[in-house]
Amino acid sequence: MILHVLKHELRLVIREPRFWIPFVIPPVILAASQGIAVSRYGGAIMQGMEGYMMLLLGCLMAPMGAPLAADSFAGERERNSLELLQLSPVKPTHLFWGKLFAVLPFPLTFSLMGILVYWISHPAVSGTTALAALFGAASVCLLVTSFTLLISLKAKTVRAATQSSLFLVVPLLLMVQFGYEFFLRSLAIPAMTLLVSCLISLGVTFIGMRRFVSL
Repeated sequence: MILHVLKHELRLVIREPRFWIPFVIPPVILAASQGIAVSRYGGAIMQGMEGYMMLLLGCLMAPMGAPLAADSFAGERERNSLELLQLSPVKPTHLFWGKLFAVLPFPLTFSLMGILVYWISHPAVSGTTALAALFGAASVCLLVTSFTLLISLKAKTVRAATQSSLFLVVPLLLMVQFGYEFFLRSLAIPAMTLLVSCLISLGVTFIGMRRFVSL
């Protein structure tokens, strides 16, 4: 039954173009800003910054998935269909996991694609740095998605849920901004970060599932 809910949610997302637009914005902005910086100050300005740009690109995909997570339950409440879902023969736990699994692949996939494309266009970046950036992006995607899904259960509108998720997104991006050198120093730090993020996300997800079941 989880698979049935997953397929239904994926069809709804794929048919709605407005959900795809945010995933195109970060790569375009970063490419444009990098191109402007290189054309104005020369290629030397980007030396040593490739790892940071790769990490930032991957992490910027995480908040782009927040509208999807916010729409999961707040959108149903806004459309007055949340009560109908709860009265359906599908178990609440199956509904919850189906919605989660329908949202999570999008930020993770686009983060991976962004990092791979950047790596292909900048082959001087080491594999260790690319893997560290991937771990960091996956960590941010898991945290943002799980917390936004939890917020979506309480928010009355999609806009409120999306805006509330910014309280999590902004600190995470600031950590990337000021801590990227420490983060990319070795693969052990990104690996530990990903492990901690998985544990936190699982905890938040189970809290959200119990809250949805008790609605």
